[in-house]
Amino acid sequence: MEPELCTDGHAASPANKPNGEMKNPPPPFQPPTPPVQPLDAADPFSAENFPPQGEDVPTPIDDLAIEVGVPDDEIFVCVSPDPRHHIKATLLIVKKEGDGFGKTYYFLTPLVAAWAKAQSSLKKFVKQVHIFLYKDVDGNHGLWIVRDSLDTWAVSELQVALQAKTVFTRRFAEGKQRKGHSSDAIPVGDVKFPDRALIGSDGLLKQAFGAAFVITDVNHPTLNRLLGKQ
Repeated sequence: MEPELCTDGHAASPANKPNGEMKNPPPPFQPPTPPVQPLDAADPFSAENFPPQGEDVPTPIDDLAIEVGVPDDEIFVCVSPDPRHHIKATLLIVKKEGDGFGKTYYFLTPLVAAWAKAQSSLKKFVKQVHIFLYKDVDGNHGLWIVRDSLDTWAVSELQVALQAKTVFTRRFAEGKQRKGHSSDAIPVGDVKFPDRALIGSDGLLKQAFGAAFVITDVNHPTLNRLLGKQ
């Protein structure tokens, strides 16, 4: 029996049938892959512009939004143990205009504070307070305002704030006092606070209150409104 011949006259092999089909065709041609080159640092997508996985990117201090008041009852917070992040001060605390929900805090300079305490219609709004810097579990910063008083609410609130220096804590009311619910499941060791004091020309107080909420003159519109001059 004569072997099958291909169209070129050569004998056909099992892998080379006369109909042109190949039993084991070679893989399609693939051009060689060039080695991956690192992007230049100037490239916005360069790896150097991204932190390693799991590492937080610190927000520039000047871009921090710092709330003034008290933490929400549902939020766990950690209070900075840095002594630069706690001061006593005098604030003017009034109800927010409009719907009256919440409070507005004004920082008083010493001379204005002394004058306001002497005004019968103003002194009830003037409060000596502790101010603590805190950070909540979502990474937001705030100034925790605690009245410096000996009544049950103020003393218990201060105890909760001090508790939050060592463990993430949320505040809640029980009877006529504040209590703290702490959570060991949230580590405090990795919490980073701004390396800047509360007071000073570039302090966090100035950033938090802003020019609109610092009263340096007895003719301030808020004082005049409370005195009935407007």
